[in-house]
Amino acid sequence: MKTDTTTIDTGAEVLEVNADTGEILVSANKEDYTQLQQTKIKALKLLSQRDFVMINGVWEAKRDGLLKILTSLPISYSWKLTERELNKEYAQVVGTLTVNNGTITRSADSMGICEYSELRGNGGLHFMNARAETRALKRAIETLFGSVINYYVINFLQVGRGR
Repeated sequence: MKTDTTTIDTGAEVLEVNADTGEILVSANKEDYTQLQQTKIKALKLLSQRDFVMINGVWEAKRDGLLKILTSLPISYSWKLTERELNKEYAQVVGTLTVNNGTITRSADSMGICEYSELRGNGGLHFMNARAETRALKRAIETLFGSVINYYVINFLQVGRGR
């Protein structure tokens, strides 16, 4: 399925607007633009139907699929926890994921929460904290790579052509 994009080339910079997702790549030099597009294509090729699960009628990316994107691409990244709250009832973690792709740097703050009751007696504070951190990291990856994830869902899962 072909997506409609409008590309504005000013000679030195490129601005792209995706009509399907609304994603905007703010003015970048041509080399950065090309590198970012190639990274998105590589990320898309990493994904498979096994990286997604249907929850309440909505396709959700699994943790392993998202980590595959983060760790298998020629990018550098850092994950820093900025806040943490842990008590007997719940764990809440806030973190910042920063991804570098050439000279382009993107960051996303995200929060993850896990309630003790979710563990159903299996595990303690460590598991509750780890699950909250995993949820925060997953949300940050979804934010930074959302256009790739949405493209895969729309073009391969919603039309029943999982690969």
